[in-house]
Parts: sequence; C-alpha cells; structure tokens
Amino acid sequence: MLLSCTYAVLDYAQTGLVAAVFFFKMMEWWYQSAEERMSAPTVYPPPPPPPRPKVAKEGIPLPPDRTLCSLCSQRRANASVLVVSGFVFCYACIFKYVSQYKRCPVTLMPATVDQIRRLFHDL
Repeated sequence: MLLSCTYAVLDYAQTGLVAAVFFFKMMEWWYQSAEERMSAPTVYPPPPPPPRPKVAKEGIPLPPDRTLCSLCSQRRANASVLVVSGFVFCYACIFKYVSQYKRCPVTLMPATVDQIRRLFHDL
C-alpha cells in the first residue's frame, strides 16, 4: 500500500513538474516580450504635412522671397504665423490686419488675434 501510494505521488509529481515548467516558461516568454515592447518603442515616421491652403484671388499676393512679409513687403520682424492658414507675417502687421478685417490676408479664411503664434525660429 505504501509502495503504491509512493508510485502514485511520483506519477502526479512528474506531471505537475512538467506543467510547472511549462507555466514558468510561458510566464518568462510573456514578460520578456512585454519588457521588449516597453524598452524599445517603435518609431513611426512623421506624417506628411497637410496640403497648403489655396491663395484666394482677392487676397494679397505672396512675395517671391519667403523672408518678406506679405503685408509690408519688408523683411519680417517678430515673425508670427496665422494658425488658420499657416502663412507667416510680421507680428505688428498681422495683428493690425486681423484686428481690423477678422480674416487671413492671403486666403481670406476667418481668423482672430488668438490664432496668431510667435515663431522663434524663422526659416
């Protein structure tokens, strides 16, 4: 009786040991793959820029030199962008124009002075 109980325990222990090894290997794989995902994030390329807004026929023309302000035709001072259109002007020029006309001078899209952003690196 003692001998048969010992064999039964050893048979179940062998099965339990195989199941435990399988469980631990599965847990090792699971956490290793999660750790790899956490440590090495995938880097996606930046999305392409949105299409440029079309210049309105009634709007002011753009100067051939990109460093000039479209409103005063001089080199931009305190370059600022109008968010609704993405065009860059002098801050004083665009602030005065948007305050008066409530639109972008190039695309004629509605705009407010809250949509003017200062550029710290002018291209």
